[in-house]
Parts: sequence; structure tokens; C-alpha cells
Amino acid sequence: MPKRIFLVHPTPLALPPVDEAFKTLWREAQIVNLLDESLYADVGANGELTPGLYARVANLFRHCEASGADGIVFSGSTFGPAVEEGRKGITVPVLRIEEGMMDEAVARGGSILVVSTQKRAMPVVRATLDASAKRAGKTPTIKDIWVEGARDALNAGDSDRHDRLIAEQAAAAGDFDTIVLSMISMAPARAKMPPALAKKTLTSGECAVTRLRKLLDA
Repeated sequence: MPKRIFLVHPTPLALPPVDEAFKTLWREAQIVNLLDESLYADVGANGELTPGLYARVANLFRHCEASGADGIVFSGSTFGPAVEEGRKGITVPVLRIEEGMMDEAVARGGSILVVSTQKRAMPVVRATLDASAKRAGKTPTIKDIWVEGARDALNAGDSDRHDRLIAEQAAAAGDFDTIVLSMISMAPARAKMPPALAKKTLTSGECAVTRLRKLLDA
């Protein structure tokens, strides 16, 4: 019987990249998308999460569990702390979409470039990577960059410009062993990269699918 996976999204921009990751790596999984755009609408200008947002994220996980979820993936990087708190007490695996990617980046060894398109999510993303490195007992060289204008282009419907800006700035940032595209909406930008650069680039959707499948197969 196929596993029933709930994907909780605070933005519709996450749906296509996650769907593509599942089609590529776990086609037989039964996917249920749960979209709540009000979450991002209520995040503070600097990424502040109110107690009410914590409660709403937890309620979404309980809804997924009551609806027969075998596993849950939350796709919004900004909400990392709320996901950490909200998954306590949930009896099925709940993954932040970026955490598997960060563990994989650390496991590869060497230097890491973290590429982001949302400033307010950058501290959360970096904290996740630092925590992965600490668990692994490693101290990789890490550089963070913000791709100015990319998110605005995507919001305006210009996905080509969004992807091109990410690919260009990742290439211009220097030589790194691993490149991390920290938001799920950034995943299509890998196709704009030269093959050698794309080969070093991780996307959160693919890493999350791989991790969740291993957890449930075990």
C-alpha cells in the first residue's frame, strides 16, 4: 500500500518543485498538498514568528496526522522554529524540507555555499546548517549569499529571470565543494547552471524525499 505523505506549504511557489522531486524519486507515494498562504501573510517583516503562528503550524500537523498521514513535510524555511516545536508529540515523521539537505551538505565535506532569495529566512537556514555541522562534529567553511531581485522576479511571474539570477550569482560567488539552494522555490534554478556547477548543487525537495523515504522504509 502506498505511503500517504502530506506536504504542508505556506506558499504555492513550493508546490511544483516538491511535486517534481516526488515524481522523480518516489512516484508511488500518495501525495496530499495542504496550502495555507495566511502563514506567510502573518510573519513579521524580519521573520518574527508569533505564538499564534506556532499554534497554527502545530494544528496543521495534527490535522495531517488525523487525516492518515504516514509522513509530513513542511516546505517553508522561515518557519523552522515553529516546525521544531509543532512536531513534538506527532507520531509520524515530520520533516522541515531543508534539514535533510543540510545534513547531506555537511556529509559531503568541504566548503559550502548557501544561496538564498529571502533575507528573513537566512538566519533560520544558516542555523539549520550550523546545527547539522555540530551534530556531525565538523566545521566546514560556509558562505551565505542573498540573490537580490530573484524573489521579486518570481513573485512577478518571471521564473526565467529568477532562475538566471540565482545561477549567475552562485557561479560568481567562488569555488565551493557544495552549493545549497536554501528555498524550495529555488530548485528549478539548477537547470540554468553549467553542468559542473549543477552537479555540486543540492535542492531541498530531493533531499527531503530521500530522507523521508528512508525513514518510512525502515
